Amino acid sequence: MNGLSKHIIIVLLCVLGLSLQAQNVFQPKPIEYNLKGVVYATESLFEIRPHLQGFTLAYKKGKLDSYYKTSYMSYEIGYMKDAQEKRQQITGERIGDVSRNPFIYGKQSQLFNLRVAYGQKNYLSEKTRRKGVAVGWIYEIGGSLGLIKPYYVNVIRTSDDLVDRQVEAIRYSEENRDDFLDFDRIYGGTNFWKGFTEITPTVGLHTKVGLHLGLGAFEDKVKAVEVGVMMDVYPREIPLMVERNDISNSFFLAKLYASFQFGSRKL
Repeated sequence: MNGLSKHIIIVLLCVLGLSLQAQNVFQPKPIEYNLKGVVYATESLFEIRPHLQGFTLAYKKGKLDSYYKTSYMSYEIGYMKDAQEKRQQITGERIGDVSRNPFIYGKQSQLFNLRVAYGQKNYLSEKTRRKGVAVGWIYEIGGSLGLIKPYYVNVIRTSDDLVDRQVEAIRYSEENRDDFLDFDRIYGGTNFWKGFTEITPTVGLHTKVGLHLGLGAFEDKVKAVEVGVMMDVYPREIPLMVERNDISNSFFLAKLYASFQFGSRKL
């Protein structure tokens, strides 16, 4: 073996040794990803908000001020009922072509709400990683336009000779209180549209506070759940029911709610 061959063998042995040593010493560490959501510029969403005394449908348009805060405007339409309402159905002989529809005994009015409010959504901690849950709180304050629609029931009218019977739709008044509350004379409810031409408006204030749970916060799709309390205050009592010994109306309407939100965010 000549001198050049010896040198080649020595170099090869050295390279092989260094390669084996590198395999034993170098262990690549796993890459850790800390993927936070992107801060989008705006978000728009729809909200379904059921509560024990009705429901609300809302559209919200917001601006993401930072990781922690979103300012938005909320536009809502809702329906409000009294907590003591009970839907009833009377069966029996049908009079003419008038159907025996379900009705609510003692109900005086139906209330529809149109609301416009400014709100803020504030998260309590650093925004979550992808597909996480962000916990925060919200508040809203604004105006409410209450649309009060009289509630009609069908009552049975009997002729003086007690032979002829007819059905008449009536709304509550002090003059017909006895007829309106006479359960034995109630034939049933009227159709939903009865009374819409007699709506009277009233303007009030609206506010809402709640706990907000954002699912996958700051991804391009909005998915969230809220629970809280919402309030409407009007300058006068809202006559939802005929006042009796155990039932009274109020100008202050508060209710617990749970809402479900879905929409999108844009850069």
